[in-house]
Amino acid sequence: MTLTLPQKSHTKKSSTIPDAALKLLREGFFAYLGTAEPGCEPHVTAMFYLWDKSTKTIYLVTSKGSKKVLNIRRNRNVSVTIDQRDPVSPAGNSGVMIQGKAFLIEMELAPEELMLKYMEKYIDFLGTGYPLGSRIAIRVTPKSISYWRGTEFFKWKNPKK
Repeated sequence: MTLTLPQKSHTKKSSTIPDAALKLLREGFFAYLGTAEPGCEPHVTAMFYLWDKSTKTIYLVTSKGSKKVLNIRRNRNVSVTIDQRDPVSPAGNSGVMIQGKAFLIEMELAPEELMLKYMEKYIDFLGTGYPLGSRIAIRVTPKSISYWRGTEFFKWKNPKK
């Protein structure tokens, strides 16, 4: 039996975030937030999110006592993945992975305009009485953003980091 491996793809460096990645960041539904537990065990959670194009940051909202908040208080290095899966062909899969620093923001200090957009995006799931006051916002500032479609990979590094 002979196994033929696909040719290794090379990541293309990009001075800008690719338009397809920005579209996925704007229109995606779930984000997967990866944090590190004590002992560096990974903890990954599916979450609602909002991309802020003006600051190139991503916002997520969770309960103040959640495991991810406890993990971020110990280690602010996080990873966020947003993907779109093609049920017919893996070559049609695409995704964005953000690696960066997480900052915890009390809801009364979170940008009101962004929190309203967050509520609008997910109103059908959160309802009108969603208790934002008992929540905390997580802002992730990217150090790098990787984008893939099929076997093509692109990487953008934040020049400010």
